[in-house]
Amino acid sequence: MFRRTLCALAAAALLSVPNLASAEEVLRLRLNGDVNTLDPIATTNFTIRNAAYLMYDTLFALDADYKVQPQMAEGATISDDGLVHTITLRDGLKFHDGTDVTAEDAVASIKRWGSVDGLGRILFGKLKSIEAVDDKTLVLTLNEPWGLVLDALGKISSNVPVIMPAEMAATPASEPIAVPIGSGPYRLLPDEWVPGSIVVFEKFDDYVPRSEPASMAAGGKVAHFDRVELQYIPDTATAINALIIGEIDWIEEIPADMLMAFDDTEEAKTLAARQSGNSMQLVVNHLNPPFDNPKIRQALQYAIEQQPFLQAAYGDATDRYLECASVFFCDTPYASDVNTERVLTRDPQKAKALLEEAGYDGTPVLLMHVTDISTHDIYYSVLKSMLEEAGFNVEVQPADWATVATRRASKEPVADGGWNLFFTGWGFVDQSNPMTNVYVSGDCGEAWFGWACSEELQSLRQQFANASSDEERKKLATRMQELAHDLVSYVPVGQAFPSIGIATNLDGYIESPVPFFWNLKRVQ
Repeated sequence: MFRRTLCALAAAALLSVPNLASAEEVLRLRLNGDVNTLDPIATTNFTIRNAAYLMYDTLFALDADYKVQPQMAEGATISDDGLVHTITLRDGLKFHDGTDVTAEDAVASIKRWGSVDGLGRILFGKLKSIEAVDDKTLVLTLNEPWGLVLDALGKISSNVPVIMPAEMAATPASEPIAVPIGSGPYRLLPDEWVPGSIVVFEKFDDYVPRSEPASMAAGGKVAHFDRVELQYIPDTATAINALIIGEIDWIEEIPADMLMAFDDTEEAKTLAARQSGNSMQLVVNHLNPPFDNPKIRQALQYAIEQQPFLQAAYGDATDRYLECASVFFCDTPYASDVNTERVLTRDPQKAKALLEEAGYDGTPVLLMHVTDISTHDIYYSVLKSMLEEAGFNVEVQPADWATVATRRASKEPVADGGWNLFFTGWGFVDQSNPMTNVYVSGDCGEAWFGWACSEELQSLRQQFANASSDEERKKLATRMQELAHDLVSYVPVGQAFPSIGIATNLDGYIESPVPFFWNLKRVQ
């Protein structure tokens, strides 16, 4: 009954989507949320990152062994003193408007990325200069040797250092590019992009893949489809049944309570995406009342515990989640339980006592309740009762993820479009490295959303970048975690390993912390 009813809903919802090409030529995807921009420098939103990989390329990329490999670059040489990195572009690189990709484009793109990305800012803090010496060669000159230059340029998650035409890269990173141009295996069809409905790409015939086999984000990016459509289907049950009846080919996340829908079908299956596990967080705005008060942020920690969120979202599928308060992911080199007592032990009475001590005046806490991502929807429902029991006054506003992902950039008061709290999830490749973990930057007004401020965290991160031993890096990471939990830049709500849904007639899907859609082809 569950499947028959929702299959009918799926068919009705998808009648409005034009069938522009045969199933053999079109790959149809459902990401978590709407694609309201395709500028992965202007936002860290994973939905935008995932969509952007279809149309952009990067100088370097990580392979399946997490080693940096050349991508748009033919290669790189490093001077004997470690100060000069010379990067040569490979032949045949073209943008989707037909123009050649040049070193000038690469320099401008890297500068734009480096103005907002945490690791990029560290790189530019060490750069003496970056310049294009000819059409195919760019040179980065450092003030001091630093062994992570190529690692920074090859990072695969937000913000991704994609290459775009120099005139577009001149746009401030705070201003999303309206109609972007990339050089990747698929090109955007802007006339068919309808925000809130569909984004369409077509195979870029002038793209020249590398000769190596595809390996995570590296190697040959071969496009096997004429078109790729990203369809926005807000209701998850409708999307799942669209997958089962063959109207779409892939879904980013299948909720645990809907896995049963795949039990009796041969048309689609689920894959546990442990490699792309998320550490879920409740992000706290330090600028707006009431969480501009440190004691009220600590009260928030005591108001929350992880198990109810995880149980509500994943039920008895305990292999798909774990309680974790480590800032750098559990089961990683920098995992730690330092300073996690407030985070892991819920005590509403202590929360109330801290609110009273802080002089909490009942200022409403705005929850932007995301309804188009199933896990977020569940988490907000659990959070509301927890906060109210601890003494917070809560106001709920339903929203979609694209709206929240835009609104979270506002530093304005809540009444003028600002915010208090929102849920998000960062992945293993982002969180496990102190150089890319946004919650330990301490960069104040230049920090990631929430704008947590700590001069000591800023210093520790710089020390980590220059550390020469694993022992020293571990010590610095432990201190970062101690400070981050005192600062309360976020409250961790567990670690999860979601399942994707995929059509069984697709082959070549790349296992990765980030979903990639090159190499994927349809088989009979």
